[in-house]
Amino acid sequence: MGSEGVLACEPAYCLGRRTPATVVAPQSEEEVAALVKYAAKARFPFVIGGGGTALSMLEPPAEAWWLLSTRRLKGVVDYAPEDLVLTVRAGTTLAEAQQLLSQHRQYLPWNVPLPEQATIGGIVSGNRSGSWRYRHGTPRDRLLQVRAVRGDGVAFRSGAKVVKSVAGYDIHRLLCGAWGTLSVLTEITLKVAPLPPVFEVVGWFSTWDVLEPTLAHLMGAPLQPDGMTVLAFAGESLTAYGAVAHESQAIAPSGTGITPRASLIQASATGVLTPPPPVVYEEATQTFPEPETEAALQTEPATSRPFVLIEFSGRPEGVRWQIEWLRSQGYPAEPVEPAMLKSLQNALAPRTHRFMLQLLMRPNEVAEAMVQWSRPGVSMLAHAGSGVLYLWGESVEPIPFLTERLRHTAFRWRVLNWAEDARADLPPIPLSEGERRLMQALKQAFDPAGVLPRIV
Repeated sequence: MGSEGVLACEPAYCLGRRTPATVVAPQSEEEVAALVKYAAKARFPFVIGGGGTALSMLEPPAEAWWLLSTRRLKGVVDYAPEDLVLTVRAGTTLAEAQQLLSQHRQYLPWNVPLPEQATIGGIVSGNRSGSWRYRHGTPRDRLLQVRAVRGDGVAFRSGAKVVKSVAGYDIHRLLCGAWGTLSVLTEITLKVAPLPPVFEVVGWFSTWDVLEPTLAHLMGAPLQPDGMTVLAFAGESLTAYGAVAHESQAIAPSGTGITPRASLIQASATGVLTPPPPVVYEEATQTFPEPETEAALQTEPATSRPFVLIEFSGRPEGVRWQIEWLRSQGYPAEPVEPAMLKSLQNALAPRTHRFMLQLLMRPNEVAEAMVQWSRPGVSMLAHAGSGVLYLWGESVEPIPFLTERLRHTAFRWRVLNWAEDARADLPPIPLSEGERRLMQALKQAFDPAGVLPRIV
């Protein structure tokens, strides 16, 4: 690789207290294949890292290991704006891709944490999309083709640079969500989307007893939001994430190349965001069903009041109509500051917390799950329309409680970060015997030497 191909080990490239023996950054697919082939022959395990924003969910090898960084494997390979098709190398960051696309009024509808650091390869590898999954789906839905290198150093291609293709098995979609455990992604082709003229986000404080019927009403409403989020923080207020404005404003997503308009309302002199009074819905405009009678819903969780946040994009008149419809139904929907929106987005970066979990459920289970999993020291953010709930915190005190809940939950779950001294207590991910055999067969086929990482 030469001296330029050997990088300093940054904290983002460490797995817990484990530090890689070296960090190597190839600049081409040929160099990637040569490195992987050498590692397979020497049985020298490695981890793949882009921006290092989500490496914390990988299990570090027991022995010495090294890190293959895609930081120099970046740039645009092909871009056809008229076909809405973009091909980039895996180390290209989301912000860099959005900046290029915005010049042609196009974008990738992903709002993942830390877009200036998160790479396209890492986003696709983790199948991460953020709150916009509710309307736009996941990266797997936009993935047309990949080039990759197997764990034995063999390069291959899967898919085609067209929207409709019958070119063999969809191996590229199998790799989307494998978190780098089956191959090294080197080149990615995606279908992009036209950039909407307007982005606006509104939100309001709710109460736990009406949250479930509120979400049910919103998901059945004549709206087309990009995302629907519920958040509640333990030991902190929304002040840390910006303030809520009180006048209409256009908000552009981070990394699209569009500068949002300046906030129309400044925070108060004290910098404290005071929640509005409890929401009272007008009976004349809507009727909510009675909340569930389970004891869990009758008990206030050990977090702040829930804050409902809804994101819209599209033509100005369409976005304006949807927001006015919310207000006509009695929802005190007020515009949200861009600073708060970006802070909330970046709060979902796993490496920035002591622990972080992701739970998958049906959308109608979100409200009750937030109450049941509440604990002092646990902050929660749910992409309610998609049924994805994130739990995180900065102290290890809630970890025994969460570990015990994981042993008995029926939800699918994933560890995104976990205190290293508590990992041994984590229950195994529940898999059927058939699922386990399939995963082992895939791992053996793509990584016969066992040099690629495993998920916690």
